[in-house]
Amino acid sequence: METQDWTTKLHDGPPRPATLKRINMRRFLEELRRRGPSTRAELTRAIGVAPPTSSAIIADLLDSGWLEPAFDRPGSKGRPGKVFRLATSSCFVVGALIQVDRVFIAPAGLDGRLEASKIVSFPTPSNYGRLLDSLAREAERFGSDPIQRCLGFGLGVPGLLDESSGVVALSPNLHYLDGRPIGQDLRERLDLDVTCTQEEHALCIDEQHFGGARHVRDFAVLDVTDGMGMGVVSGGSYMHGRQGYAGEVGHVTVEPNGVICGCGNRGCLETVATDRAFLSAVSAIRGEPLDFPEAAGLAAAGHPQTLREMERTIDYLAIALAAIANLFNPEAIFIHGKLLDLSPDLIVRLRAATAMRALSPSFADVKILRARGDKLGGVLLGLLDKVFASVGPILT
Repeated sequence: METQDWTTKLHDGPPRPATLKRINMRRFLEELRRRGPSTRAELTRAIGVAPPTSSAIIADLLDSGWLEPAFDRPGSKGRPGKVFRLATSSCFVVGALIQVDRVFIAPAGLDGRLEASKIVSFPTPSNYGRLLDSLAREAERFGSDPIQRCLGFGLGVPGLLDESSGVVALSPNLHYLDGRPIGQDLRERLDLDVTCTQEEHALCIDEQHFGGARHVRDFAVLDVTDGMGMGVVSGGSYMHGRQGYAGEVGHVTVEPNGVICGCGNRGCLETVATDRAFLSAVSAIRGEPLDFPEAAGLAAAGHPQTLREMERTIDYLAIALAAIANLFNPEAIFIHGKLLDLSPDLIVRLRAATAMRALSPSFADVKILRARGDKLGGVLLGLLDKVFASVGPILT
């Protein structure tokens, strides 16, 4: 794959601009990411710089390949205003998400918008070497266009991940990742900068940018799909913990003599309060493997044992939500998973069950909402944060 160090311009040219200019360039990029395609006048007003400064910055960003003209918009005096957007045709990034059963991979322009039609998926390989081979092969396929330049590869990883080094300390449901420096190994395969993001962190990023948390400074995202993971944003900042391992609420014991979890413990929350746990229990009741729509159909049809299993799952999920409310006192908890599809009033019932277990003042105003964020989208946005940081710092 033809690549280029993103710490330089996208083409050979003069040295990097002075600090103030770099700061303003970054501000323009972030404003375009926030508001989408915009005219020069709109950007000038939003950033608050003089029109000549705005014109110079836009010219530099166009020349460098970060921006591109989108279309002309009719102006109030009859003259069209040229609309600019973050580059989508001259350069791109690639993101991949590793899940228990499948791997998803897709490209995106610098706006970070994920197009469903461009997502490729394949069964999660059975060992580490095959995983690296598959990721490298798909990344090379996306990078085969000689006109576009790839600025980086983002990787979403399940489990305990040191994002700074790309080393997986522990992945309870994919143990062949344990102890692997997947960021470095993939970087060597691709000859490309690789940014690793823990999957729940990716969910939080996407929920902040494109989901329901755009104006929320204190929230948690609870992932109840294959396992149970959590990301917490407090005061607008993501909580990493000392080594980046914060948020593993799924491995809190709730049944001391329960089934063995992927982490090696017994009775963890993720063994009783997730999509996978519910599906496994209903499949065992029926004596055959079911997919989630089939299990949901049994619940909708009023199958007594399925309904009992659904109520049991809700009760354990309420324990998780009560713990989150008591520990972090968020404004909202976003739930990512299929459990909420089991009943039209499930959020109402879940809230009632949580209220019985949480401290009343901590939970009184907490909203329980369906997550709209996407893990793969968050991986791409996390990568773009690093790409944009090469242009200049953000003023805080």
